[in-house]
Amino acid sequence: VFFDNKLLNDNRKNLELLDALRKSIINHCDGYYLCFQPIISTENEGLVGAEALLRWYKPPFGEVPPGLFIPRLENDPSFYDLGNWILKQAVTEGKKLLSKYPDFVLNVNVAYTQLSRISFLDAVKDILLETGYPAANLCLELTERCRQLDKQYLRQEIDSLKALGIKIAMDDFGTRFSSLNLLSELPVNTIKIDRGFIIDIQTNETNQAIVEAITNCAKKLDVHVCCEGLETKEMIDFIKQYPIYSIQGYYYSKPIKMASFMEKFC
Repeated sequence: VFFDNKLLNDNRKNLELLDALRKSIINHCDGYYLCFQPIISTENEGLVGAEALLRWYKPPFGEVPPGLFIPRLENDPSFYDLGNWILKQAVTEGKKLLSKYPDFVLNVNVAYTQLSRISFLDAVKDILLETGYPAANLCLELTERCRQLDKQYLRQEIDSLKALGIKIAMDDFGTRFSSLNLLSELPVNTIKIDRGFIIDIQTNETNQAIVEAITNCAKKLDVHVCCEGLETKEMIDFIKQYPIYSIQGYYYSKPIKMASFMEKFC
């Protein structure tokens, strides 16, 4: 067995990063900010919504990619407070778009750490009341790990949120803990097909068959389908053969701050 100094250094850096992330949350979420990626209608390519996406910048770490820090935080108890900050910040910024786009729907991700807390529903109510953001213009995206919650509890939470007027989406559909039977078990409004099925959709016949099955089933159940990861006009033209309600991806815009978002779409 050989001692690897690089592994020790990597572990130390990971602990330092997690400690800095936690301290940022305690310090009123200092260093965290949101970017927004447009969600576009497949029918007329008009703006129908946006997804709020978390970012973090803090010296000496600099700009840390979300794929590096979010998985570290999602299992941490501190994420509950961060999740509430994300929701409040997202609706506060998203409210600026409602005067031009009355039907605009803002998508905000919800993690297992939030949904598993009994106090989460009251926190959502309080945020909507405090900000004055309409519940009908909010869609909460359940991240992949949320599907590990007890099915009865998860359904009750979804029903309670929908009773407020909030829409519910299932993110990364088709991966790991998701299957078509979830559409009958959970009363969601939208499913978001994971970009892994879309990136080579023009040439991968297996993924074509999967997307066709998912979208046809969703259509019969009156569930909207959103596809992520659209990067070229050719990809967009190809997926329009399926009953897909909306799309998002770099072809339309990378995630950008709200000021830039409003310049682009308002």
